[in-house]
Amino acid sequence: MLHTYDWIAIIGYIVLALGVGTYMAKRASASTQDFYLAGRKLPWWVAGTSLVATSFAADTPLVVSGWVRSAGISQNWLWWGMAVGGSLSFVMIAAWWRRLEVTTDAELIEHRYGGTQAKVLRGFLGAYHALITNTIVLVWVLVAMKKIVVVVLDLPEDQNWDYWILGCGVFLALVYSFMSGLWGVVVTDFFQFFLAMGGALLLAWKASEAMGGLDAARDAFAAMDESTTAFLPSAKIDPGTGDPYAWTHPMAWASGGFGAFMIFFGVQGWLNKNADGGGQAVQRFSACKDESHARGTALWFHIAHYAVRPWPWIFVALASIVLIQDDMLPQIMSGGEMGPDHEAAYPLMMRNLLGPGLFGLMCASFFAAFMSTLDTHFNLASAYLVNDCYRRFLAKDKNPRHYVWVGRFLEIFIGIVAGVLASFADSINDLFTFLLTLLGGLGPAMLLRWFWWRANAWTEISAMLTSTIGSLMISNATFQAWAVESLGAELKYPLTYVLVVGLSTIVMVSVTLLTQPVASERLTAFTKKVRPIGFWGPYKDRSQPSRRIPVMAGWLGGVTLIYSLLFLPGAWLLDRDMLPYEIGAIVGATMLRWSWRRTVT
Repeated sequence: MLHTYDWIAIIGYIVLALGVGTYMAKRASASTQDFYLAGRKLPWWVAGTSLVATSFAADTPLVVSGWVRSAGISQNWLWWGMAVGGSLSFVMIAAWWRRLEVTTDAELIEHRYGGTQAKVLRGFLGAYHALITNTIVLVWVLVAMKKIVVVVLDLPEDQNWDYWILGCGVFLALVYSFMSGLWGVVVTDFFQFFLAMGGALLLAWKASEAMGGLDAARDAFAAMDESTTAFLPSAKIDPGTGDPYAWTHPMAWASGGFGAFMIFFGVQGWLNKNADGGGQAVQRFSACKDESHARGTALWFHIAHYAVRPWPWIFVALASIVLIQDDMLPQIMSGGEMGPDHEAAYPLMMRNLLGPGLFGLMCASFFAAFMSTLDTHFNLASAYLVNDCYRRFLAKDKNPRHYVWVGRFLEIFIGIVAGVLASFADSINDLFTFLLTLLGGLGPAMLLRWFWWRANAWTEISAMLTSTIGSLMISNATFQAWAVESLGAELKYPLTYVLVVGLSTIVMVSVTLLTQPVASERLTAFTKKVRPIGFWGPYKDRSQPSRRIPVMAGWLGGVTLIYSLLFLPGAWLLDRDMLPYEIGAIVGATMLRWSWRRTVT
């Protein structure tokens, strides 16, 4: 049970968050630009830290622990691979978003394409992202909160606590998001990031003490099987024969081996739901002072997201393999089978290792991570529904405060929907991979809109429909039964991801070439404002110097810098040679610095 000191820490954080919400309420109420974009006045270090805090929810340490315990450190390539394409954001795409001065990424559709199809697509995407994709994120964050509260409070398993936990969590997150909009979100995110990281480091320190000190922990990790501690995966073994799966076998790609790594790095890393930023990132880029601050936001996010945050979680996950046996974990249904809930190991480590006061600080840090994600997605869902649906189609000329109040009440609606759905879900990983597959086929279209003049509204419509239908078909039991009969195994993630992306790309390009291009005046206005690079044919500004070499140098340098900084702490922790990563970080930073002012004109 929680000690008095623990309650002081938790209640202190809640009072701080609500105080910020109350203080920022007046500033956020003036207009939708203030409520959704903080007046477009954010510096890079505030916007970037807010974006990092938003992407670090209560679910993140849990799902990372689950991956490390069940499949090894290399399973994190499921999200590490996204730095490959994500680095394009700080090279140039963040600046392009800021130049457009949009409120949401769906608003881009009419800037880029125009016409009836673009108008309909913008409204559809606004509703789809608000009610489907954004809600799925909210659901898995709420699922994580359920698991944490049940474990850390040691609640009786014979009673259903879901409604109390979900109701309280949604209510508290809504209160200050309702009052203060993005102003309150980014200010509290700034403190939440440091509180959450402090909690992660605190638990890692206590885990090392439980193992006999840092040196003893490092020795224990070095003695673990290489499949658990390797940075890169190896071939998975067929349990029937003891041999590695053949490259042509579906399980070589779907079981987390090197085939899966190739998908994470070479396909999903480029072509994913955040291929050109993603909703919350675009909101932060658009809220920045200018395009330089938008790029700085993207760079700081990538460094903190990949290089600063993961290793305290991985350290705790590795320690939990020694300290917590599988039979100590609750059982859940995942992938059609009952098994230990490895995601519950992290909160169990909290409960077992932290004493009064420290336990409260850790709970407060988790609550901060939880709130930072919920409030962002409540605000973002509201922005989609107000900016791309309600104001665009139903009420065009209302007072600015009217739209703010409509947005506030839409946040309440989204919160109720997410809370209800979360009461039926159990696995964070299943929700995460389902959303990636559902929107994977849209990734190529999100890149083509910036780099190919021929892309049109039908490009994105066909990609969205194919991705959605393909995802649902592949997950269907009849299809999976056919796969078992014909291929000898079910088609699982990430192989399903490749199939959806490949099918969507074929359909998308075919539809693009069979439909009319965007009107010349629309493309001329878009290229004049954004100044993109790529295959822009007659709309390319030939007075500008070529940016191909600086762009390639910036991208290669950025990717090298991010991955070198990512693996440097891991090399130290696992007692491996650090020199290659140190050299990589220096070379990458030098290339990125040289290219910085040459890639965006």
